[in-house]
Amino acid sequence: MTNLNFTDQSKVKEGRNPSTIGEYTRLVNEIKAKPAKFFINSLGERVDIPAKLGIDIETCTFTDIINWLADTRIKKSQTNIAFAHRIMSVRFPTEYAQHRDKINNRYKLEYEMIQSNSKNDPSWIGEVGFANKVRLDNSLTNPLTITEKLKNDVVRVRKKT
Repeated sequence: MTNLNFTDQSKVKEGRNPSTIGEYTRLVNEIKAKPAKFFINSLGERVDIPAKLGIDIETCTFTDIINWLADTRIKKSQTNIAFAHRIMSVRFPTEYAQHRDKINNRYKLEYEMIQSNSKNDPSWIGEVGFANKVRLDNSLTNPLTITEKLKNDVVRVRKKT
């Protein structure tokens, strides 16, 4: 088990073309649990925001990630699911190899590809947040979108013309 610590909060708001490390940090922050809070709006009414269930994906256990994926009360995008699987393949390679097919049988090919391409690199893990990079089996690829990798791991997503 390896603890990851690639987050760089200064790279989260990089503008229109974020880097893969900035995207990695954004995804880590998106999955974390958030406490309940409230604020008073312009009409003087109290607005309550409920707590958000989540996990600290860089330091949690393999079982915590499996339970988070299985919890139907938590809304998860395909990006969040793919990100969690990439983290599991890097942090827990032996457990992931043993249990990946039991997690969700429909995506068996995807999980095999994640395990075979697994790298302890924030660029590889963070690229899952960009268009046409979510799934390695290209099942969520949009043919009208082009994703280009520029200098310094900056990624630009644009429409085909």
